Amino acid sequence: MKRNFVWIGLGIAATIAMFPIDGTPAAARLFDQGLSIAQAINQPKVELKLIAKQRVIQKDTQGKEQVSWNVLTKDTMVQKGTVLRFQVVAKNAGDRPAQKLVVTQPIPRGTTYAANSATANGAELTYSTDGGKTFTANPMLQVALPDGRTEMKPAPVESYSHVRWTFEKAIAPKNTLEVTYDVSVR
Repeated sequence: MKRNFVWIGLGIAATIAMFPIDGTPAAARLFDQGLSIAQAINQPKVELKLIAKQRVIQKDTQGKEQVSWNVLTKDTMVQKGTVLRFQVVAKNAGDRPAQKLVVTQPIPRGTTYAANSATANGAELTYSTDGGKTFTANPMLQVALPDGRTEMKPAPVESYSHVRWTFEKAIAPKNTLEVTYDVSVR
């Protein structure tokens, strides 16, 4: 008797696995998930680290200004006009080259991107003015003219919402790269 229940149980499990849920057979979903897991295993492992620093200007004994960058902590207070530098460190922790790495960083609320401050480090550098939906090297905005016509003008840095780096060159295993950009607190 017990054996019949086992076969019935296996039969029900097989039927459930083949029964479509949301129009997709469960067995196909399991296959797709297995394929996704296998693809994830084959991807290089890139670790990203974000470091925020505050610009500090001090005068030396001869009155010359010296600029240094102090890492922000949870207790750091910043004021209007403070310049912050965001440093993104990407490390290929895997054992295969990381191809076509794309790093996208938002411009934090309450700050303004500092023009021409992003370091490219071999990447294509692009910006967004629409919340990260589109990116271009030279953002333009449509401006209404007094006579009712419109024309495209370079976007002011105050309208930048994101910075993006696209690396065409592969990052070798165990190698790191870093990029930075500055903002000022409003």
